[in-house]
Amino acid sequence: MMLYVNGSDIARLTIGSIAGDRGSFAIAPKTHTVRPEEFLLTIDGWLREQQIDLKSISALGMVIGPGSATALRTSLAWANTFAFVRSIPMFGIELPAGSDDRAALIDLGSMQSVPMLRPVYANAPTITATKKDALRRSL
Repeated sequence: MMLYVNGSDIARLTIGSIAGDRGSFAIAPKTHTVRPEEFLLTIDGWLREQQIDLKSISALGMVIGPGSATALRTSLAWANTFAFVRSIPMFGIELPAGSDDRAALIDLGSMQSVPMLRPVYANAPTITATKKDALRRSL
């Protein structure tokens, strides 16, 4: 079974299962309103709800962006780790924000798997010093 995960949005996570031909969904995607820190628990809950054992996941179809830097780093860190540990193929899908998840299937059938997924950000990440760091520097 190929697990489909779209974790490109900071406030939503979509999970489904892609059919063997990679042209349709075996289990329609379900969107959960959660923050990135809840992504892993949400995936676990969805798998339990669908009665899917982790061992039955034979590939990952992951949305790699464009999207939120935080959300993508969180979802892709999980995907890369899971695929590495299980030695399963991954497919990185670019899906513009607001697109229907069915659009993710358009080129999936002809895609080659990749050893590591890299995010495509909607905007450059903005990493700034905290107020605490700024105070330390001024001392």
